[in-house]
Amino acid sequence: MESAKIRKEFLKYFENKDHRICASDSLIPSNDTTMLFTTAGMVQFKSLWAGAPLEFARAATVQKCLRAGGKGNDLENVGKTLRHHTFFEMLGNFSFGDYFKTEAIKWGWEFLTEVMNLSAEKMWVSVFENDDEAYDIWAKQIGVPENRIVRLGTQDNFWGPAGDMGACGPCSEIYFDIGPERSCGRDDCKPGCDCERYLEIWNLVFPQFYQEQDGSRRPLDRRGIDTGMGLERLAFVSQEVENNYCTDLFKPILDEIRKQTSIKYCPDTYMPYHVLADHSRTLTFALSENILPSNEGRGYVLRRILRRAVRYARNLGIEEPFLYRLCPVVVSVMKDAYPELVEPRDHVSHIVKSEEERFLNTLEVGLPILEEYIEAVKKESSAKIPGNEVFTLYDTYGFPVEMTEEIAGEQNVLIDIEGFQQCMKGQKQKARASWTGTEATGEDIIYKKIISDHGPTEFVGYDDTSSDAKIICLINNGKVVKKAEAGDTLEVILDKTPFYGNSGGQVGDTGQITGPDLKIKIMDTKKAVESLIVHVAEVVDGIVREGDCVHSQVNLEQRKQIQRHHSATHILQYALRNIFGSHIKQAGSMVSADRLRFDFTHFSGMKPDEIKRVEEIANNIILENAPVTVKTISRDQAEKEGAIALFGEKYGNKVRVITIGDISQELCGGTHVKRTGDIGLFRVLSESSAAAGIRRIEAVCGTVTFQLLQNERDVLSSICSLFKSTREDVLEKIETLSMEKRRLEKDLEKSKVQKAGERFDAILSDPKDISGVKVYSANLGEMDMPLLRNSIDYIKSAMGSGVAILGASSKKKAFFVVAVSKDLNKKGLHAGTIVGGAAKIAGGGGGGRPDMAQAGGKEPAKIEAAIDKAIEIVKESL
Repeated sequence: MESAKIRKEFLKYFENKDHRICASDSLIPSNDTTMLFTTAGMVQFKSLWAGAPLEFARAATVQKCLRAGGKGNDLENVGKTLRHHTFFEMLGNFSFGDYFKTEAIKWGWEFLTEVMNLSAEKMWVSVFENDDEAYDIWAKQIGVPENRIVRLGTQDNFWGPAGDMGACGPCSEIYFDIGPERSCGRDDCKPGCDCERYLEIWNLVFPQFYQEQDGSRRPLDRRGIDTGMGLERLAFVSQEVENNYCTDLFKPILDEIRKQTSIKYCPDTYMPYHVLADHSRTLTFALSENILPSNEGRGYVLRRILRRAVRYARNLGIEEPFLYRLCPVVVSVMKDAYPELVEPRDHVSHIVKSEEERFLNTLEVGLPILEEYIEAVKKESSAKIPGNEVFTLYDTYGFPVEMTEEIAGEQNVLIDIEGFQQCMKGQKQKARASWTGTEATGEDIIYKKIISDHGPTEFVGYDDTSSDAKIICLINNGKVVKKAEAGDTLEVILDKTPFYGNSGGQVGDTGQITGPDLKIKIMDTKKAVESLIVHVAEVVDGIVREGDCVHSQVNLEQRKQIQRHHSATHILQYALRNIFGSHIKQAGSMVSADRLRFDFTHFSGMKPDEIKRVEEIANNIILENAPVTVKTISRDQAEKEGAIALFGEKYGNKVRVITIGDISQELCGGTHVKRTGDIGLFRVLSESSAAAGIRRIEAVCGTVTFQLLQNERDVLSSICSLFKSTREDVLEKIETLSMEKRRLEKDLEKSKVQKAGERFDAILSDPKDISGVKVYSANLGEMDMPLLRNSIDYIKSAMGSGVAILGASSKKKAFFVVAVSKDLNKKGLHAGTIVGGAAKIAGGGGGGRPDMAQAGGKEPAKIEAAIDKAIEIVKESL
């Protein structure tokens, strides 16, 4: 049965059993901060077993899942087995205080045997070792022979929770016998064995307990059912193919890989083929949800997956960016089930290609160094690669420690994980020592008590910039105080306030609080836990006491400028989508009085004419003086109306929608202008890269733009005066002087090359003879790396057969280049090995191709010793 039909038949079957058909949740769990990714279908329903209000007692889903990193991690098994995936689809049916084991088992068996037409004789089941109830249902009601029912322990048949807390309980699994040819050959081979013969296709979990974060368990408020069946595995047994990767879910991806390599798909090459096919699906789905590669959290996991795939592509002889070509194939296969993949397709491919190019450059330098480390361990019969060397690969060359471990493991070499972790700990301590912020966990407790005692702060700042209020709490140095005097800095909490607390990218308001003989300066406003607004303050005059009645006044000019910039970000997003397309999505923002910063998903830098076009569109909308309206409606209604939401942001049932004319409609809790004309002139300051696949625009408007234009006019006047020119002619005069400067620089460079040439002749006339091999070496003194590379090219072209070793220094750093003629490469001489060993002497490292390589070091005083080491390596190699 085709995978599309399996999805349809599964949902249809359980809809006929009175189940609510629910949409797949995103790969980022919407209601669980303990998990990196959604790893199972039950994740979106965890609260329903814990007693949350029920809209339905039965549900069924086809959930997209990602298991890589954290508790549910299948990454290292992908490619090694035929059944594991990082991304997969889980078919699941759920009961919340409704039906239990009998119905779950009966319906599961009925669906597999009557709808999927799988052979009952090929199916086995397992139950938790003490679960006699499930055993009897299988044996007496379903009729499964007792010799095909296996009792297993906690590791196999007690499931959950997903994450650190949630529902858990015993389970019963249905296995499909692939055939004796897949067996390990042991007499006791049966479900629970690690071999490939018995494939688990459906896990029926009976949630009976709720595990707290401390590991303790209590009976569930609602016991129920949580089942999970991998679509990929069910398609495999249904379509009667060789493995999961031969199903219609993967075959088009494998076909595309075959086009790019001469290495055939067979059991010996399953691993690289399967890694590429699996990881391309993961990347496509994750990036489509705006989960972007980075060095921490989810982004680190994604980058690790991508880099693992790039490395395995090399095992198929693919050394150019290639993974990005698989992303459109994934979209083609999955677009009917997940139409949301289509729109960001090009953006996804560009991000993957960019990451591939970056990592391929890293591999070219880093792999030879890792190979040196591995060889050193083998030669010295060491137990492990030292932790500091593993850290160097991670910190300098971007090698995930897991990848270093995997590559070393392929050659039966271990790595010093503890030593690596110590290096990481040291780095974090240094970073922490340089950070001047403070933790606020103690204050969080105070904030929660204030909420409990007084409720949330009433915010009146959308309509008013001043109000009367009562002081309900004063906090000084993390402690509640009854009063504060002039000169004290503290936090002031009011029962109601016009001050906007820092949130949604918009900075907090400033202003003042006054009372009889009292003046307090508000330096910042922040949102603490839940809806508590905290004013960061300094008492200027008088004494402030808890319970005082006061008057609050927001800094009006600052608020107006913040509002201009905030409304401008909405217009900016419209302009970007108008020019580049709907793949543009907000990836972060900062709105203050002096500027706005807007991060957005896009795959390449903007051209000057594109920036101008953004400015033109934005300023035209501002000049139209379109109305800016605000309404509060339900989240569902906002989505129906097409309002744009920030991906990953948590919204309540009621949302605030900002509409600008007929061009923009966004969910937003910030403050805004009344009409676009209030914004004033809009100007882009800069456009740059914020991260892979993320661009950043900084811009200004209103009074800030006016001040900017004044400053630029003054600068231009000064330049004209300096060059004794008019505004109209000054650019031409600067270009003329610049051309003259470049001509003089070229003459100087020619002079340097001529002098170097005389020295090259001396080097070429006096080579060292090492076992019949000519070695040309020299310390060229003060010289930068580009000129040093030019020098090695000259020596290499003139020397014929031989080895050239050159060193130089610049800006207190050492540089080395090594060239080896092709005939000597065949004799085992490798430029990367030679230069890497030499650079270590000067406190550095490097590598490269067999015929040409370069390196750097921190100790230029040791250049001569490093060159001697390079010559010694040549001797040893010969």
